[in-house]
Amino acid sequence: MAPGDGNTGSRSIIEKERREAAPPWLCNVTDMFDRLVSIGFVLIALWPVAAESQISGVVTTSTGVPLEGVAVEAWGAGRRLVATLTDAQGAFLLADSTVANADEIRAGALGFRTRTVPVRAGVRSYEIVLAEEPLLIAGLEVVMEGDICLRQEDRGARGLWDHARTRYHQALDTLGIATYLSEADTIVPRDRIGPLRLPDLALSQRSSGSILRFSWDRRVQRDGYAFKVRRTDGEAAYDSWVYAPLEADFASHFSGMTFGDRHRFVEAVEEFDGWSVTFCPREEDLPSIRGTIVLAPDTTITSVEWSFRTADPYERAGGRATFAPVTGPPEESYLLPTEALIWHQVPDGRYFQRYQRYEGWTVVPGDSVPQLPLRRTSTSARRPG
Repeated sequence: MAPGDGNTGSRSIIEKERREAAPPWLCNVTDMFDRLVSIGFVLIALWPVAAESQISGVVTTSTGVPLEGVAVEAWGAGRRLVATLTDAQGAFLLADSTVANADEIRAGALGFRTRTVPVRAGVRSYEIVLAEEPLLIAGLEVVMEGDICLRQEDRGARGLWDHARTRYHQALDTLGIATYLSEADTIVPRDRIGPLRLPDLALSQRSSGSILRFSWDRRVQRDGYAFKVRRTDGEAAYDSWVYAPLEADFASHFSGMTFGDRHRFVEAVEEFDGWSVTFCPREEDLPSIRGTIVLAPDTTITSVEWSFRTADPYERAGGRATFAPVTGPPEESYLLPTEALIWHQVPDGRYFQRYQRYEGWTVVPGDSVPQLPLRRTSTSARRPG
């Protein structure tokens, strides 16, 4: 026996003799008490860890209206730790062991200025107020970035996009996707383009199979990003265009090789919260797009804005889409939007616009389209506008 172990051995023998002499019921009570004491110590030890493993709160407008679908992210040491979207009450919960290392929270949505809130020691719940920000729709300008698109491709900008696309699942041509959809349409003057007030009832769904997206990809390669149709305003017919649905189930195009092959990436500007990468068409003999991709500091795509270039009638069409934060591996991450706004000019000089918010995407393997249960009511919060 090692030095100093004699007393320990004696106590063990005495304890054993006492237990053997005690009635069985007393031994059971003693064992139960010992287990409860052990569990209590474990719970006490884990309580601070559990409390530090989540951050909750609510996101509202300056007038107190809760905002649904806002991307809320916890960041620490310059990288995204965990992310989520607010629910119909504007509430969010960031629950993950990595949250304990968070030093700031970021919240942003289409039509609102992104806000960064520092994480304070001991504070695990936050109320975040977002200020409305008028959309600067560059695509409405006839000379939108005309000079910058004369530049040659910038290797740094191309490299950023190449890295960004690797953060997403690249085989959407083998998947079926579907989502619940809230949307609102209107015709407004140019200066009123922006997120709209959504209806209380949202019975819409949006879905597509791989064949539909494949056909759009082939059409883009063959005919460009739009094709001409005849429309009517109730009084007269007129020529117009149907534009590639980059704001919805075809948004994954922005991380695909067809997009990369057809565009030059001419400028990358480092911002305080990531980069903006300008893209321009290699050729404009067919309907084309140009615009900006905004990247987070971890190079995932946070938003894209684009404008269409077509022959007559030139409708100054364009769109903007925002995307959910990515925290998982590429094989579990899909470039699908959370909300989007599209617009084009109508013959009287005003603009048709459509605002859409997507309530999560269901993704299934194969060519079939996912079937979502019919929903008769929506819990969507109203948006200002």
